[in-house]
Amino acid sequence: MFAALDVAYGLRLASASPDAQPFYAWLHGILPLWPWAVLWIAIAVVCALGSVRNCDRVAFTAAIGIKVLWFSLYLSGWVLGDVPDGWVSAVVWGSFAMCVWLIAGWPEPVTSKGQPAWTPPPSE
Repeated sequence: MFAALDVAYGLRLASASPDAQPFYAWLHGILPLWPWAVLWIAIAVVCALGSVRNCDRVAFTAAIGIKVLWFSLYLSGWVLGDVPDGWVSAVVWGSFAMCVWLIAGWPEPVTSKGQPAWTPPPSE
């Protein structure tokens, strides 16, 4: 799910014109939009791999980190006066980061034998 969000946002950044909105213009002043797009898509790959592996700590950390970065960028752009209403997007991305953080803290489901529910049964 987080991988899909990150891919969609990365593709939007890859195809957007810096003039499409004030945030993109401000962001383009820091780095062109394509490196930001690559970052989002790389995070999506990390999240997708983490969803099928036994350890998802790195995936959740990456998912939270990119959203906190986006929160920080929107908030900074707004505080500096370059991104009107940037505080609204900062709240949205901050809320996403908080949701991911809460989900990351959920305990893994276990079977009656105390093994994680996603662990394949032992070969007999």
